[in-house]
Amino acid sequence: MSYAEKPDEITKDEWMGKLNNLHVQRADMNQLMNYLVTEGFKESTEKFRMESGMEPSVDLETLDERIKIREMIPKGQIQAAIALINSLHPELLDTNRYLYFHLQQQHLIELICQRETEAALESAQTQLAEQGEESRECRTEMERTLALLAFDSPEESTFGDLLHMMQRQKIHSSNRACYKE
Repeated sequence: MSYAEKPDEITKDEWMGKLNNLHVQRADMNQLMNYLVTEGFKESTEKFRMESGMEPSVDLETLDERIKIREMIPKGQIQAAIALINSLHPELLDTNRYLYFHLQQQHLIELICQRETEAALESAQTQLAEQGEESRECRTEMERTLALLAFDSPEESTFGDLLHMMQRQKIHSSNRACYKE
């Protein structure tokens, strides 16, 4: 039967019959649960838990905090996000130095956007310099970020991409990915 020959509608009884005969692998259900938890879909996770009988790998109460972090980073509230991450997972930023660097880099970018030059330089010296010495990639990114200070209109410079919302989204995605590990 081709696609054009398939019936346009299926009755509820037919649908329920097909659904009841469907077997979903446990691994697929685990993957779905992990996705819901990682993305912070608390209500969906709770409903899926009730319907599937599966327990999520984390306490659902922590999802509220993850949602807060998910909202803070795109808003540029980086220091608050770092504090919340540290309170939820004290070891995360110590073990994932690259994530810590990117969060601190984003904080530096926020300071530059607010034209707080002295605070930006102090942040670069106290929070980023050490990692810039240890990693060539971090040093390059730090140099690009600090180069924004040399421009009257940093958003129009060759490094202006760091000031776009996509930069915050990149940091947010890095943070989310850490919960999958």
